[in-house]
Amino acid sequence: MVYGLSAGALLGLYDFWTKKAMNGNSVIPIVFWSSLFGAIAWLPAFLPVSDSLGFYVDWTQTNVHQQALILVKGLAMTFSWVFAYYSVRELPMSFSGAVRASGPLWTFAGGALIFGEYLSPLQFSAVLASILAYYALSLVGKKEGLRILRNWPVLMMLAATVLSAMTTVYDKFLVQTLGLPVYSIQAYSAFHRCALAMLVFLALSWKQRRIMRLRWSVYVPLVGLSWVGAELIYFFAIADPVSNVTYLSIFRRVSLVVGFFLSVLLIGERNVLPKSAIIGLIMISTAVLILQE
Repeated sequence: MVYGLSAGALLGLYDFWTKKAMNGNSVIPIVFWSSLFGAIAWLPAFLPVSDSLGFYVDWTQTNVHQQALILVKGLAMTFSWVFAYYSVRELPMSFSGAVRASGPLWTFAGGALIFGEYLSPLQFSAVLASILAYYALSLVGKKEGLRILRNWPVLMMLAATVLSAMTTVYDKFLVQTLGLPVYSIQAYSAFHRCALAMLVFLALSWKQRRIMRLRWSVYVPLVGLSWVGAELIYFFAIADPVSNVTYLSIFRRVSLVVGFFLSVLLIGERNVLPKSAIIGLIMISTAVLILQE
């Protein structure tokens, strides 16, 4: 629970920094450069000196089949980032966060089907209350001219959310069912995402006959580094045999609280009072899950 909530708090900073990094930039350059910094952050793990620190990744211990399985995660995350970054650029943070509300539902479905993770009626009610609260938050968006079913950024965030939920379940499969080392999964996945993003970046640059420009800011590396940190914390959680991916998905939704209040303070989010009340309901539903554990 502590790991899940901590990962959620860091993801809130990640969402906010993504919004700031997207200012004046196209999606693909941000995806590439942020993933590059994420890959660079994992380079020390391949050095023998990191063995004494406990996070050494021995590249000779991973075979081609295992690399292919990790590549599936990289593909899903790369597409999820492209969809999510476009949505974050176009939407207020409260709305892009609201669409992520379906994440716990998709994760619950995957956890139930694959791992047999079922919730008690009270626990399921808490999950449902959280999802409905996010949906209510999206309804507030109608006052700001946002039509959910007619808005491509919203649909893209939904696609990103489904892919992210699938990856959440897949991560647990890699760690607990296949027994792949946590650090190896993260390090190789970071390099896979960087390579995939670079291919897309170079292909589009070639099509445009020029390198896609980036408006540099400190938020670009912060996006990649904060994702690496949040993912590392999250993997510590799913490495526990009794961890429940549905709970973790809910706990990580604290990212909306962090991102929302940063948006209120620094970006100028509108309709603060109704959104704050709905977010309060989300926090209560999260507390119910914690107390029922």
